Amino acid sequence: MRKLIFNLHLYTALVAGVFVVILGVTGSIMAFEEELDHMFNPALFRIQPGGQKLPIAQLLGSLRAAFPGQRFSGLHIGSKPDESYYTGVKGATVFVNPYTGQVLGVRPQPTTLQNIHQLHLRLLLGPTGKSVVNIVSFILVWLVLSGIYLWWPLKRARIKFGASLWRVVFDTHHAVGIYSALFLLAAGISGIVIHFDGTIGDWLNEAVHARSPVRMVPSTPIEGVAPITPDEAVQRALAAIPGTSSIAVTGPNGPKGSYDVRLRFPEDLTPGGRSWVVVDQYSGKPLFIENSRTAPAGTWTIIQNRAIHTGDILGYPTKILMSVSCFMLIIQAITGYYMWLKKLRVRSRAGEAEPVSEILA
Repeated sequence: MRKLIFNLHLYTALVAGVFVVILGVTGSIMAFEEELDHMFNPALFRIQPGGQKLPIAQLLGSLRAAFPGQRFSGLHIGSKPDESYYTGVKGATVFVNPYTGQVLGVRPQPTTLQNIHQLHLRLLLGPTGKSVVNIVSFILVWLVLSGIYLWWPLKRARIKFGASLWRVVFDTHHAVGIYSALFLLAAGISGIVIHFDGTIGDWLNEAVHARSPVRMVPSTPIEGVAPITPDEAVQRALAAIPGTSSIAVTGPNGPKGSYDVRLRFPEDLTPGGRSWVVVDQYSGKPLFIENSRTAPAGTWTIIQNRAIHTGDILGYPTKILMSVSCFMLIIQAITGYYMWLKKLRVRSRAGEAEPVSEILA
């Protein structure tokens, strides 16, 4: 049984190891995607606070004047006083100073970090790549579980640096694997759940007779009543979920469209936030409220699962641990391939097909 599991572990890693490493390395970078973006582009994201921020409607009007023919319906709202606002146009992102309305810069898309993000999600291959990523997530879980099984009899958790190169590589493969196993298992399982989270969330919500999230509910036109402003929509959303701060607002698309206001609680460590309110553009009435604190079972499970996958669940400590563990897949791959190639050379010199497991066990 042990020999069979060893061979399955070995050859699965040889075949899919490159894809596993790609997911690990890109995932370790994505854990700090927002921080890296801000660090490398301070001129776009950082501003000098001063006075009162301009109304969102005025900022959108300034953007429309600066970019004739472009449609600006929403803004990402900086959560700190020294953060800029930004919005998307065709093929680019526009950054604006919320105090002055000054355009800080226009950045073409996709950026390097966005490409890394898509490489992690879809291997830059669209829907086909997304399916491959899901398969690789299953393979990662298998490699971790089978690795724990193979590690258990010897329980090597230390590296004997004074020994031969072979022994150091062998110990490193085992020690790095076991110390990162829990986080890699969490990354793999949560990644699988994300692939099916729409189905899983709907099923769990249905089980507790709860309503699944609704991304958009149409507004009801009222004769003689003008649409409310984006700032009013934000205020209505904040009143609907007290204790949150606004992070983005998207304006209505057409006369029956509604405002979509994204919100975040102080304990919500995910950059995009997990709460939102759909606001009627005429009456200002909340048409749908998604409160991450009171979300039904299915929605709450999906929220927590995504926070686990990104490492956001407990903030920087878990982000660092998840990032480092995923990056350790490089060491796992290097040491694993080294041992396999070393064994091939041993077999070649010996002229016999000695089982790989006898040397690696």
